[in-house]
Amino acid sequence: MGMIDKKEIRKMLVRTERARKSVLQPYFAEIGLPLGQGHVRILESLLAADHITQKELADRCHVDVTTMSRSLDRLEEAGFLERRRDPGNRRSFLVCLTQSGVEEAHKVLEILAELDERICRDFDDAQMDQLYRSLEKICRNLES
Repeated sequence: MGMIDKKEIRKMLVRTERARKSVLQPYFAEIGLPLGQGHVRILESLLAADHITQKELADRCHVDVTTMSRSLDRLEEAGFLERRRDPGNRRSFLVCLTQSGVEEAHKVLEILAELDERICRDFDDAQMDQLYRSLEKICRNLES
């Protein structure tokens, strides 16, 4: 392929993200979840660890607490989660999935598993490992 201009890497990352969103959008629209508001990550995180504080959840999802608060309000209105007083701290609330939230989170995981399979199609283990290490290096470069 020859020498690739650095800006082509950036363009390919943008194109990849656009393609990822266009694949996910119809699936999430079908189950009533808007894409890009953190709802998917929140449900996925709560399924892994329920009954956690809003701050812990924001840290796990890599969003600020204010953004998290707005997303939690929407998910609470939709009936997917509830905030309960933390018995160990009267000023704090724990975020908990409702039964319909658990069901929704499982649908999300199924959609993400299908996406993972689609993304990784035609990659062997060595290519997957190299891709992961390259993306990890890009993240470190951007985060430093």
